[in-house]
Amino acid sequence: MYLDVLPIKKSNGKYGIGDNQGTIIDYAVLMRRMDETEQLDLLLDHGTVNEESITKLADVLVSFHQEAAIVPEGEDWRELYEEFEDVVSVQNFLVKNFGKETGQLLEELNQWAYQFLKSIKERIAGRNRKGFVIDGHGDLHARNIFLLDDPVIFDCIEFNDDFRKLDLLNEVAFLCMDLERFGRFDLAKTFSERYFSKIRCIENKTDEEIFCFYKLHRANVRLKVHAINAQADDITEEKRQEEMALIRQYLELYKQYYMDLKGT
Repeated sequence: MYLDVLPIKKSNGKYGIGDNQGTIIDYAVLMRRMDETEQLDLLLDHGTVNEESITKLADVLVSFHQEAAIVPEGEDWRELYEEFEDVVSVQNFLVKNFGKETGQLLEELNQWAYQFLKSIKERIAGRNRKGFVIDGHGDLHARNIFLLDDPVIFDCIEFNDDFRKLDLLNEVAFLCMDLERFGRFDLAKTFSERYFSKIRCIENKTDEEIFCFYKLHRANVRLKVHAINAQADDITEEKRQEEMALIRQYLELYKQYYMDLKGT
């Protein structure tokens, strides 16, 4: 974990890091080595995550969001749809490897998403006006969390400010989707219920649908990312199979969230 940048100084023929005296000749990054075995994704793989730890994690996110800056204007429905619809960029690859039914699913979902987002555009705009859009983390998945006694969330997106400016529901949905990818629907429920008990950002039935859509949206994006990774020229066969397994997981979530939304 990056903690600080310290000057390397030379004084009287000797070198020191962070010293007060001397001439600066370079800089060094101060880091702390973390225990990688405590990464949430690895703990989920081993089935060693309990509800108490997830409740603590929810409280950390609540504190972060309560202090986060409110963004005056978030994404509108068209911008959300453009992001969602971009999964067609990997459609040929998915059809080749997962069958025509997958291609048909993508086309059906894109048509549905357009109509759904258009139908709730006023609520999306209303949530923007009510202060539910913040400068948040932007990449809140299990691999970016150390589940210590005091959970640590790291690797916030810094290279693109717009990726961090998102609805609270979008941020929470990302981690819930990732927990559900590991089959831990119970932990996703624990996390979301704890969070929503502290930050009241679901006000009606439409907000519940928006939350489910954001989970679908996050699965959509991860599906695309791993499809792109699987096509890399320098990928090993072992890594490619790992990417294909992840694509299958996201496809299953994709279908489930879609059915949940269609049934609402």
